[in-house]
Amino acid sequence: MSGSPPTPSPSVPPRLPAMQFWGLCFIVYMVMQFPLVRLPVLFLSTWAHEFGHGLGAIITGGEFIELTVFPDFSGVALTATSSGFSRAMVVVFGLLGPSLFGVLMIVMTRAFSFYRSAILVLAGLLALSLIWAADGFTMTTLGAGAVIMGLIGWKLPRRALQYIAYIVAIAMCLTALSGFSYFFIGNAEVAGDYYRSDTGILADIWGGPHWLWGGLLTLLSIIILFAGVFLSDRWARGRSTQ
Repeated sequence: MSGSPPTPSPSVPPRLPAMQFWGLCFIVYMVMQFPLVRLPVLFLSTWAHEFGHGLGAIITGGEFIELTVFPDFSGVALTATSSGFSRAMVVVFGLLGPSLFGVLMIVMTRAFSFYRSAILVLAGLLALSLIWAADGFTMTTLGAGAVIMGLIGWKLPRRALQYIAYIVAIAMCLTALSGFSYFFIGNAEVAGDYYRSDTGILADIWGGPHWLWGGLLTLLSIIILFAGVFLSDRWARGRSTQ
């Protein structure tokens, strides 16, 4: 019995060509100028910042007590530390959190084409954060984010997942770049209450003006972001020519 050979399924390119990638960066930037569209990304940025504080405490031997995300998408992480160095690292990890998570997503998607894994890792970290959720709103937003990302990573076909993973990664990096004004204030208002800002705390611990630490951490964040993006792009181009 003879018949025609089966039609091969369309393949998904292992990475977006450079022109499409940078074009997508521009499109994501323009779309993020609309406040309602930006809300989910603001939530992820706040979560990355506060979760970074908590990770800083755990890594340096302290305790991550609770995490709160407020309805205006500001947030607070409550930690316990035993030394000035540990407290400083809590601050640094929080300030670098959005940049580090954004670059992690870029590396997984752009350098290695791990689109599904990138989304599922993000879903897993959001779910893990529920351990420290301090109130109902925080539990609801973290839980909803984990479920939505989990379903996206589990159910969507690879071609759609490729673009969604890129969009999430790019949006997190762009939000990190747009959030540097916070690095240069001495005190911050969170949910109607005033707190010593992160760079203000660094100034209290290590001395010097808060804007000096804000400038140094801004520079470090920019280096992390651009090194991650450009090295990932270079790695991807090298893999495509092999």
